[in-house]
Amino acid sequence: MAPTIPHRLRPSLPRRIDIQMTPEARPRILPLFPLPDVVLFPGQIIPLHIFESRYRQMTRDLLDNTGEIILGTILEKDKESLKETASVQSIACQGRLQQYQALDDGRFLVMILGEKRVRIHPHIGQQLYPEARVEDLPEPSTFISDHQVFALREAIQNLKTDVKLPEGTSAQQLADILSMITPMSTKQRYHLFSISELAERVETVLEMQSTSDEDAPPE
Repeated sequence: MAPTIPHRLRPSLPRRIDIQMTPEARPRILPLFPLPDVVLFPGQIIPLHIFESRYRQMTRDLLDNTGEIILGTILEKDKESLKETASVQSIACQGRLQQYQALDDGRFLVMILGEKRVRIHPHIGQQLYPEARVEDLPEPSTFISDHQVFALREAIQNLKTDVKLPEGTSAQQLADILSMITPMSTKQRYHLFSISELAERVETVLEMQSTSDEDAPPE
C-alpha cells in the first residue's frame, strides 16, 4: 500500500534532527517519495506517515545521510499504479527531513521541508524504494514590477487575513504562497508549480486567483 499523509499529526514532535549541508555532487541520486495529488512547494512543510516497509528503510537511510528527499507528484491515471512504482511528474520539489518521530512498531511520523524545484529522471538502483536522478533548475532572473509584488501581497491577504508577510518576502515566495492557498485542482496547482519563468508564474497565479474570486459564491 502506498504511503499516505495523515489528517492530523502532533504539532510538536519530540525529537529534532539538525543535518549539516554538504556540497552537491553531480549527478545526484536521491530517494523518491511519490505522493498522489500533492504538490510540495519550496518553504512548505508537509507531515508524512511512513508505514510501508520500503519507505521505513528510506527514512532510516535519510537519518544516516543528508536528509534530502524528492517528493514527486502523481496525477490522474498515474495513481492507478501506486502499488508498484508510480509515474511521477518530471518537475518536483527537493525537500529535507526536518523532524521525525520513530514509533514503537517501526513506523515514522516525519516533517519534510520543501527546499527547491528540481527536474528528476528515472533511476534504477539497488534500493527497495524508488530513487531519482536530480537536476537543479536555476531560477531565471526576471524583473517583477512593484505593482505585481503589491498585487501578490494583496491577493494573499484577501485569502488569508491572518498570514503575516515580512517586508523582505520575495516575489517567488509570494507567488508560491498564493499558489498554495488559492482554491484550485491539484492539476492546476502542479501546472503553476512547474512554470520555470517567475514572471509567467506570477502572471498566471494572479489570473487564476482573480478567476477563483469571481467564481466564489457571495457571502
